[in-house]
Amino acid sequence: MCGRYVLYEELDEINHFLNSIDSGKFQADGNGRYRPNYNVAPTSIMPVAFTNEEGGRILMPMHWGFMGWKPEEGDRPFLPINTRDDKVTKSRMWKGPFQHKRCIVPANGFYEWTGSKGNKTPHFIYPTQGKLIGFAGIYNDLASEDKEADFSYSIITTDPNKVMENIHDRMPVILHPEEFDDWLNPENDDPNYLKEFLQPYPNDGIDEHIVSKAVGKVQNNGPGLIEKADLFG
Repeated sequence: MCGRYVLYEELDEINHFLNSIDSGKFQADGNGRYRPNYNVAPTSIMPVAFTNEEGGRILMPMHWGFMGWKPEEGDRPFLPINTRDDKVTKSRMWKGPFQHKRCIVPANGFYEWTGSKGNKTPHFIYPTQGKLIGFAGIYNDLASEDKEADFSYSIITTDPNKVMENIHDRMPVILHPEEFDDWLNPENDDPNYLKEFLQPYPNDGIDEHIVSKAVGKVQNNGPGLIEKADLFG
């Protein structure tokens, strides 16, 4: 599972990393102004890259919580934040978007917790090379009506690598930059080919350290959340 992540880079750096051509939606009033976020939680509106109908790679504000269909009036929407790699070709919710609506979620790292309920220890997991990583994601052109976004997304998870296996039994799929083009190419719709991207990240590609328990409250934000702490942090 990936339930919290971090993105603090400026938009120019994010665009350069993803080779996206436009992020104009973030400059428009009422369309989710981007701000660095050290504690991205479900329901947040964050920049996500996808390929539009004209073939351009666009960075768009998207609501974290995938909306597969509009709920009946009065019903609460089902908004999953993660998609298991072993479900993407089997579930009715994921099969179509996996083939036709893939995205990349930029991040500087993510959080995961160890320990028993009531005494959990947060860890910050981050890249060893460079500052940014790109999670494999699935999006849809639906979002909660009360959100300033027209799209919603989910992050795909897979088995853990050696760094993660003692922390959690799942980790987000982290794409290599050389995979971005193929992952976002809408002409690539062979599920067997696409599943080849869904691999645990190399062990030497990420590192982790314990951080303050303050990250457990979504109201807390700021660079201090990713700083190394001790077990009593």
